[in-house]
Amino acid sequence: MCRINSKTNQRCRSGYATSKGAGAGGNLASITVWLITGLFCLLGPSAQAAEPLAVTVTIAPQAWLVEQIGGDRVVVKTLVGPGESPATYLPTDAQVSSVLRSAVYFRIGVPSEETPWLDALRRSRRVEIVDLRDGVELRHLPGGHHHEAATRQSTGTIVAGQDPHIWLSPKRLVQLANTIADTLVRLDPAAAPRYRERLTQLIQRLDALDTKLRQQLTMFTGRAFLVFHPAWGYFANDYGLRQLAVEVEGKEPSESEVTELQAIARRERIPTIFVQPQITGRSAQALAIAIGGQTQILDPLEPNVIDNLSRVGDRIAAALETP
Repeated sequence: MCRINSKTNQRCRSGYATSKGAGAGGNLASITVWLITGLFCLLGPSAQAAEPLAVTVTIAPQAWLVEQIGGDRVVVKTLVGPGESPATYLPTDAQVSSVLRSAVYFRIGVPSEETPWLDALRRSRRVEIVDLRDGVELRHLPGGHHHEAATRQSTGTIVAGQDPHIWLSPKRLVQLANTIADTLVRLDPAAAPRYRERLTQLIQRLDALDTKLRQQLTMFTGRAFLVFHPAWGYFANDYGLRQLAVEVEGKEPSESEVTELQAIARRERIPTIFVQPQITGRSAQALAIAIGGQTQILDPLEPNVIDNLSRVGDRIAAALETP
């Protein structure tokens, strides 16, 4: 009697056949094949590795974090591609469909998430949405009357003026990593020990990064560095620095503001204006020329956040050391 396992498409035999003239050796080989095939049929798909979790994120640093914790147990898709800005990005229909096929979507609070497509995604209830800002102490962007830090609760609401760049702070990265690990464990409990082990290793690396940056930047406590886009406020706060931004509330500075920035740069002995590749700031280059300085790139969307933040520390320290 033969039976087909519909899930594995394997045929299991209740006996074994011998080839003509094979003798005892042939019988032994057939028995071995029969035993292996029968065992596979009995175990079926459960003996095979479960499918990796499909995860979608908004930006590359999130993807890197998820991959560090999930390893080969996750397949991560990133919505905002290289060279694109999370402030202006809109997903394609194909990308939205991809999100709907995911087990989880990790959001992080960048402006492109505050558009109707996310509301539609939430109403569909077809994918779990996890907000990585939950429980994270947030700072307010300059330019308005908001100057005090706030802690975002699990309300799904957005407070105008909140700084979304939480992935540029090592201590907040630890919080993000814990949220990611907790989510993966809940969705894939069989792999929980692996997720927890990889989380521990990642936190050790983040702690080492934080120690390195503190030792490197402590001598510059209170000093200011100048950026075009105000992405580095959390980093500055963590290490006792002051971020001065050319762009405020997404707008290029006026002529009077440029003049004021020139005076500040000279007074603060700031020779470098840090820009990022996703945003073109003509005024930054003009300001650098006016103060006899230069522009350098700090990319907030580099995937490997540990290596990136280490380089950021190096470049800011070098700029502040310049007489």
